[in-house]
Amino acid sequence: PAVRLIGKPYSLQEVAARVKSLLRMRALQNKLRETEKVAALGEMVDGIAHEIRNPLTTIGGMARRLLEAETDPQNKEYAEWIIKSVERLERMIQRVDEYKLILASTLKKGDLDTVIMAAIDDLKVFMDGKDKDIAIKTMLMPSPPPVNIDYSNMRTALFNILQNSVEAIEKKGEIRIETFPSIDQTIAIRLSDNGVGMNTEDLRKIFNPFQSGKFQGAGLGLTITYRIVQDHGGEIEVESERGKGTSVTIRLHPIKEKQEQ
Repeated sequence: PAVRLIGKPYSLQEVAARVKSLLRMRALQNKLRETEKVAALGEMVDGIAHEIRNPLTTIGGMARRLLEAETDPQNKEYAEWIIKSVERLERMIQRVDEYKLILASTLKKGDLDTVIMAAIDDLKVFMDGKDKDIAIKTMLMPSPPPVNIDYSNMRTALFNILQNSVEAIEKKGEIRIETFPSIDQTIAIRLSDNGVGMNTEDLRKIFNPFQSGKFQGAGLGLTITYRIVQDHGGEIEVESERGKGTSVTIRLHPIKEKQEQ
């Protein structure tokens, strides 16, 4: 794109302002490309799920009949493998349905602490029965400013991240949830763990549907989370290092005084 040149003589203030403007443009372009990519991938996996749903049901049903009738131990084991694979694919299709059901968020004035604590309650239920020793620590800012949120959708978004953190921790670890005001006048929610972490290549693809790996597993968890954060007009960033853990930061815009009136 054409960019207006700075004529001489020029001031450092003008140069700084121009650089900031170009950086903002580049960030917006990158965000648009990421949004378009996630939308296209979502449509693609929806089409694939639709095509495989019926034959998958047939395969699963036949495998279960074989398992009930088979007497040979080796053949029974083969049938069990087929059933387990079918069940895994069925869970993936279920996540596609979840993605479709999450419509545009209905935003209302709400309290971040309330939705964060609800997501933590969901996490505790998820961890119940798991053979893991995971400490959950919170550092929430007192009396955070209100934000426009869809309570149910944001609760889902936060739980998806926390669930991934549990899966990333092998046996013993820690999950931290904190909120704080950011320098860009947003409210930041940071969820971090000391799990297995990711390399640069995995980090680049984490918002893709069905991206595999310890952090996300098979599903649409972070794709759904990305879409929800977008619906809230927010931003999401992920930092990770193999062997050290992962940190996810969501930034939301607080309600301005004029909006509250």
